[in-house]
Amino acid sequence: MLDELINIIKAQGQESVINNAEVPNEHNDGVIQAAGSSIIDTIKGMLANGQHDEVANIANEPNGAAAQAMQGGFIDKIMNQFGISGTAAKSIAASLIPSVIAQFQNKSAGASGAGGFDLASI
Repeated sequence: MLDELINIIKAQGQESVINNAEVPNEHNDGVIQAAGSSIIDTIKGMLANGQHDEVANIANEPNGAAAQAMQGGFIDKIMNQFGISGTAAKSIAASLIPSVIAQFQNKSAGASGAGGFDLASI
């Protein structure tokens, strides 16, 4: 599951992270990992708080409250860990997180049976 998430983030992060002059090349992988951990941490927190329906709905709301929480955590991580400016971090998060969430929806919509992309499995 985590590998699949990281692959989605890498694919979606080509422009916003990898080809972004604000992100030094040596930090590309770290920024991708930070995005993954922010997404997973937010989902785990929601599940721990009993927000199972909200987790199931994340794919339907790529700009919803959960996405905003993911972006906030991601912005803080990349600013603190990699020294990326606040403006650049916000721009990266606003581009990357919703596009990754949209891929959850695409994976879920195309999934059949046990082979699906189940956010709750995180």
